[in-house]
Amino acid sequence: MKKITLLSLVFVLCFSISAVLAAEYEVNIDFSYGESGWGPMGSAVYYVTNEDAKVGSLSLAVLGRTQTWEGTIFNLSNVLEEGGVYEISLWIKAMEAAPGAKVWLTCVKDTTTGEAQYSQIAEPVEITSDEWVELKVEPFEFSLEGYNSIAFYVEVDDVTASYFMDDITIKGDKPINL
Repeated sequence: MKKITLLSLVFVLCFSISAVLAAEYEVNIDFSYGESGWGPMGSAVYYVTNEDAKVGSLSLAVLGRTQTWEGTIFNLSNVLEEGGVYEISLWIKAMEAAPGAKVWLTCVKDTTTGEAQYSQIAEPVEITSDEWVELKVEPFEFSLEGYNSIAFYVEVDDVTASYFMDDITIKGDKPINL
């Protein structure tokens, strides 16, 4: 009797774990379908290019920057679902950047009262033209409560740095609408 109960418990646990893992969603952006939701941020120029890529043959090039925050922005408001837990990663490589230049991700939340709230969501890492570096956002619960929109963008402390972005991954426990 104990063996049957134990086997039943193991069976239930195995299928419960499988159900949790099967519920995970993942989207990868490699720019093979264009800009894939990225829009303008400031006066920088951006375009899909085959000049360099981490995955596949295309990436997004960003140049013509004059401020740390200029580049491209990705609005999460219609992409992620309320209450979902998500994580984001993307890869960056400099076309040109000053020695020791750092790159990071910033989140901007537009409140329902019209204020913008900014927070750093990925730790700064050095960017060079020699290798791709990963920027990773730790798991977070998505909620638009009190906000009109939530977006994120890349910042580089070298205001004239140009760079490539590629292999963007969004994972979550709820659907990703991209």
